[in-house]
Amino acid sequence: MYAEVAEYTKAGEFWPFIWGNVTLGQKASLLWAVNAGRFFQTAGLFLLGFYIGRRQLFAATEANLRLWVRVLIVSAVAFAPLYTLKEAVMGSDAVICQTAGTAFDMWQKLAFTMVLVSSFVLLYQNGRFRSAVGSLRFYGRMSLTNYISQSVIGAVIYFPFGLYLAPYCGYTLSLLIGILTFVLQVKFCKWWLGRYRQGPLEHIWHKWTWLGTEKR
Repeated sequence: MYAEVAEYTKAGEFWPFIWGNVTLGQKASLLWAVNAGRFFQTAGLFLLGFYIGRRQLFAATEANLRLWVRVLIVSAVAFAPLYTLKEAVMGSDAVICQTAGTAFDMWQKLAFTMVLVSSFVLLYQNGRFRSAVGSLRFYGRMSLTNYISQSVIGAVIYFPFGLYLAPYCGYTLSLLIGILTFVLQVKFCKWWLGRYRQGPLEHIWHKWTWLGTEKR
């Protein structure tokens, strides 16, 4: 399936590209997510976020801050051996790589994610840091719109049906393009949320969620 996806992507024809991604591309992406463990990992992260929200663990209380310090220490200590185990297992045969290797890979990424989250929560208690990253709350409120629009913008910039800059953009230039895209998205989010309660795709998702009910 990946070979077929690569074929119609390289052809550079817009409508075949769209149709391919809606049909074969979705199937290939879903099966990759299952094979790489992302399908269950995504569900697990969703439940973890749901739990954190229900327990209000991001609230700036003394007990929560102590908790996040412990999370930072435990996850930082756990990351190194988990990463080492993942690297060691990935050098084995294909079956072990796709089973134990996938499991260790997800666990080491979860540990590193918790390092980032806990570090951010603790740094957010500092007034200067909070002021510097304050605009991220607008970005987060439109995360679905931003996620989809990033894919669209990236496709137009890099794929053959668009500007086809992929062969000419190295890591540094791609990083700069990513930063510029992010800054423009933040500005758009602030502008949009100054006029509407939700992002455009968030509004559609909300309507679909309550479709057929009295709640809107």
